[in-house]
Amino acid sequence: MVISTSEKQHKPLHPPGRTGFSLLASLPKLAKDPFNFCMSEAAKGNGLVRLSFGRVSAYLVSHPDYVHHVLIENSPNYIKGSMMDGIRFALGNGLFTAEGSHWKRQRKLMQPVFHPEQIEKTALIVNKAVQHAIKRWEECIDNSTPLNMLTDATETNVEVVLKSLLGTSVNSNQSKRLVQLTNDVFQGMTKRVWTFFVPSWFPTPGRSAYKKAIDQLDHEIYSIINQRRESNASQDDLLGILVDAKDENGESMTDQQIRDEIFTIFLAGYESTASLVTWASYLLSQNPQILELVYKEAIQVLGGRTPEYMDMMKLKYARMVLNETLRLYPAFPMYFRTSVKEDKIGDYTIRGNSPVILSPFATHHDPRFWSDPDKFDPERFLPERFDNHTRKAYYPFGKGQRICIGQDMSLATALIMLVTFVQKYEFSLVPNSNVSPRYAMTYQPLEMPFQLKRRKD
Repeated sequence: MVISTSEKQHKPLHPPGRTGFSLLASLPKLAKDPFNFCMSEAAKGNGLVRLSFGRVSAYLVSHPDYVHHVLIENSPNYIKGSMMDGIRFALGNGLFTAEGSHWKRQRKLMQPVFHPEQIEKTALIVNKAVQHAIKRWEECIDNSTPLNMLTDATETNVEVVLKSLLGTSVNSNQSKRLVQLTNDVFQGMTKRVWTFFVPSWFPTPGRSAYKKAIDQLDHEIYSIINQRRESNASQDDLLGILVDAKDENGESMTDQQIRDEIFTIFLAGYESTASLVTWASYLLSQNPQILELVYKEAIQVLGGRTPEYMDMMKLKYARMVLNETLRLYPAFPMYFRTSVKEDKIGDYTIRGNSPVILSPFATHHDPRFWSDPDKFDPERFLPERFDNHTRKAYYPFGKGQRICIGQDMSLATALIMLVTFVQKYEFSLVPNSNVSPRYAMTYQPLEMPFQLKRRKD
């Protein structure tokens, strides 16, 4: 049959990419290393590639113009649909997973949690947690043992999140239990997100353990919410804000809604910030000249004292270090959406009801938008260099309406931790350490052991 010219012009142009992955062949690759599997495919395209798993096609988007289209220009067509079901199973209908009018209501109710005044209060909690961390750092020096930075940064951030979120509502034993259950849920979530193309009847490993961890964490959280409501005490913590919040109709959040938001804040909060501090410390250890610039700025601005919230805008070079760290190692290297209807992205046709994966990592390492993209260069973020071209290609916290509501709190926490660490210690990576990144929803190193020395001055 001869195809006419008009028929050729109207034939959909599908994005390039490999097709014909069988379900059984794909699962082991995605389960073992979903991140590098996707990144290897992204490198073969021009910022948009198609992956076909049997009857399901997923689209991997990394070109800044295409990302802008999905997250801003036509964002109503790209929802947090079925691809988020594995995450939604744990987070419920919290701010991270909600859609439509419910999301708008929750976003408005949650805004006071991340107001600058609240971040300033959280910074005081961070300072106290860092003082506890300093004791651990000193013990490492006294005992001549390496500091596992990822473990330590996680412990510090857990303390910050629990204290700022729940105040005095939990004791130390409860804290340990909450952390263990959260880790179990996080691991289950990481595995479940890649089952988006698996039929519901297909048995996936770890499903029962994932549900059990969620149920146990539910029990703990609901117990804390009930105790707070029964006490009728107004406490100055994030839980207190959630309990007291009312929408324009005077309606409060239900216990289910509060539970979902606590899950979201807790699960998203501590892992991402801990990863940021860990990678920033690593990059500084490998670049002593840049480390010295951070140190000199800290001494000039702080004079040896612990940084406070009011110092955030003055520590300009340290902030550029964090920005560049997030470029190289974005805490969440992939985001997930589902297309509602068929759409055109550039010259390509995207089918409706299809999984869409957006990758800040792929964009941040694309030489078309970043010169020498694998080089650690914080001065990329100087105003004269960070122009509209590069700004469009930088989105570690997302873009548009759904940009991460907690980004300022995360950056403030990371800045206080990092600057305090740099001020007090000289640190070097333990030789032969395996710092290879691994994907666990966040982007973490396998290990990060540092040998510490007190700064002589």
